[in-house]
Parts: sequence; C-alpha cells; structure tokens
Amino acid sequence: MSSKSSTLFTVGTLLRHAQDAGAPVRLLVQGTWLDGRIVGADGLGVILDDGNAQQVLVRLDSIVAVSFSRADIDDEDGEDARAHGRRRRDPIEAGPVGGSTF
Repeated sequence: MSSKSSTLFTVGTLLRHAQDAGAPVRLLVQGTWLDGRIVGADGLGVILDDGNAQQVLVRLDSIVAVSFSRADIDDEDGEDARAHGRRRRDPIEAGPVGGSTF
C-alpha cells in the first residue's frame, strides 16, 4: 500500500457520527456488546440509552469496537447526515485521566 493519508479513524469519530444522526450503536466493551443510542458524551465517556429505561456510562478507553448501520447515518440521497446542518463537530476524544479512581 503506497498511498499516504492523514485520516485517523477513532472510536470518538464514529461515536460522534452516530450521535449526530441519532443512530443506534453497538459498543464492544470487555467482550460484551452494548446496544443503544448515545444521549451524552464528553472527552472521557459516553452515556448509552438502551430504550428500556436503562442507561450506562462507558469510558471511551474501554471501547474496543463501534458498530452501526450506514443506512442510519446516511440520508436517503446517500449523503452524510451531518451535511444538513453544515456545522462540523469535532470527534469525541479520550483525554488523559487523572485524579482519584472509583
């Protein structure tokens, strides 16, 4: 592979796409798939709502894989869902963790 690219795909980038579109996601965390919609996010974690009154906070550095349907992200014309607002949002990124542990 000889082509050069500066694109960096991260868990946070994919989560932001899903959050912007309101799309359901599957997150692989410690060998278990968690399903739901992202209802909140910051630089350290996301809150996933399963639609059955259960929410879970997942640390970004614990997510091994993100899965979602491309059809849920794209609109009918096959264009990126985020193009409607013409506003670019930065990816959700995991930052350094400090302080006390729980």
